[in-house]
Amino acid sequence: MESAETDRVAQRAVERELFMKQLVEWIGTRFKPGGEGIDADTPLFAEGRIDSIRVLELIAWTERALGRPIPDRWIRMDHFATVRCIAETFIGEDGHAFA
Repeated sequence: MESAETDRVAQRAVERELFMKQLVEWIGTRFKPGGEGIDADTPLFAEGRIDSIRVLELIAWTERALGRPIPDRWIRMDHFATVRCIAETFIGEDGHAFA
């Protein structure tokens, strides 16, 4: 892999980690059920952490953080199952995980 490509992949990894950290913090303050903590791999829909109304807030937060709208066809439960899923789906190594 060329140096520029290596740098780009490393930058995306840093962006994903920062995105996940910020999203975990936001969910923890916005939707923390009964004081439970979450991490990047906590199932968001299990035990009602995120419901059909709250997922709209989650999508809106994600769009603001990404600086672009998420096309309707990318709004699927499996893309929003965990914070890590969200980051991996919407912040790909090439920066264009979705279009």
